[in-house]
Amino acid sequence: MNLSNKKLLISLLITIITGAIFWKIAKDEIFYLCSNFSAGVTKSIVIRQLNTANLSSYMNTSNDSGSTIVFSSKVYFVSNQCVIKLDESEKVIHASFM
Repeated sequence: MNLSNKKLLISLLITIITGAIFWKIAKDEIFYLCSNFSAGVTKSIVIRQLNTANLSSYMNTSNDSGSTIVFSSKVYFVSNQCVIKLDESEKVIHASFM
């Protein structure tokens, strides 16, 4: 194996390891924040906590019976998300990690 092949292999390994680390951190960020949202927590507390995320973002959708916040990763290869359902009074009904 010549020097350029060794450098290519090392670069590839570093890229794979870095990607795996980001994947794990992004998944954990969603999981741990999602577990904070039990029934009765207010929307303002949910939003305040979600705003602390580094690798994730959220989308808030309102409907007749309240609203739904979908919290997912900015890292594209992470498919996990947290769906937070809120009632009309802007309190959590249920949060589920998928």
